[in-house]
Amino acid sequence: MKKLLGATALCVMTFVGTVKAAPPVDTTTQIPETLVRESFSSIERGMNFLLDSQEKDGSWIHHPAVTGLAVIALHNSGDIGKEVIKKEAIKKGLSFIRKYAQKDGSIWMAGAEKEYPNYTTAVALCALATVGNPEDEKIMRNARKFLIGSQVTDKKSKNFGGIGYGKSGPGNPDLSNTQWALEALYLTEYLDKEPKAKSKKDTEKSDLAWKNAVQFLSKLQNVPETNDAVWVVKDKNDPNYGSFIYKTDESKAGKDETKKTLRGYGSMTYAGLKSMIYAKLTKDDPRVKAAAEWGAKNYTMDENPGMGPQGLFYYLHTFAKAQAVLGDENVVSPDGKKHFWRQDLIKKMLNMQKGNGSWSNDKSGRWWESIPQLTTSYALMSLEIALGSKLAKKK
Repeated sequence: MKKLLGATALCVMTFVGTVKAAPPVDTTTQIPETLVRESFSSIERGMNFLLDSQEKDGSWIHHPAVTGLAVIALHNSGDIGKEVIKKEAIKKGLSFIRKYAQKDGSIWMAGAEKEYPNYTTAVALCALATVGNPEDEKIMRNARKFLIGSQVTDKKSKNFGGIGYGKSGPGNPDLSNTQWALEALYLTEYLDKEPKAKSKKDTEKSDLAWKNAVQFLSKLQNVPETNDAVWVVKDKNDPNYGSFIYKTDESKAGKDETKKTLRGYGSMTYAGLKSMIYAKLTKDDPRVKAAAEWGAKNYTMDENPGMGPQGLFYYLHTFAKAQAVLGDENVVSPDGKKHFWRQDLIKKMLNMQKGNGSWSNDKSGRWWESIPQLTTSYALMSLEIALGSKLAKKK
């Protein structure tokens, strides 16, 4: 199983003397009100499915990571739906997650087979940070330290700066685990900044973790200017230029045997793009520009580019997060057509929802996408991000 979720950006008003800063621009004005209302109804039906499928122990499918995704989806829905019931479900979900907090800071089903400490810790930390209960601060600090400590720090390693599943040491880092860990670190970065920082050393470790992560991210991207790996495309006109792969020597989309290059694909490219922006690279950075341009050339809501139906919901929710932090409301494809991604994504989600309010990947169950509790959480997060300030007005 792979990649959560959605962070909610907070617009902060600043004052200089008596002069008030300009209010943030409403980026959702292009969404028709009829579509907004349909979206609210869709979110409510999706939430009802999650509420009805919550286990007695407070979990979803008895797994802390899936539970974390469901908690995020419910919390970010604003005041849509059954507020009292929803709050109680979130409370129970968080209680389930806390039960798996280990002494070393990780949050996972320790001792169970086919379980992964870094992945589950990252998603669980995202959930705790999204809800933001003050009593969870100690668990979040410990989980944060665990993730930073899981990063490969051997500068001679090809995986320097990356984070893997982590069952036995740092393991073999990949972009899916790394992007989830970076999202968790991004959401909790305030804990290592003033006035919350416990020590200067923690702040320095946090800053260094981001610098190291950028080096790992660069090793996964098809950009010869910043990556000298033998598999990287050399021609800017190559269709893989700017894309990201899964590991430093592996792509789930396979290899171009003729060129001896690795093919990039949608979900990992948006995971890389989002992570670079979290790491404070600007839109003018050639790596960011190359990833965004690849996304524009491969713009679609119908599949995970390069992977077809595999990982579709993972792709769509990662796409939404990346576009939201990138800040471009329209994606311009090579033919000059402007695509308002928020509206396109909303329509896609509405079209795929089932009669019982759930979503699932009927064409490919790879990466657990046949499990509706997982895919419904991804879908709800995608809708919530796409709605942006429209949903914020409901909070």
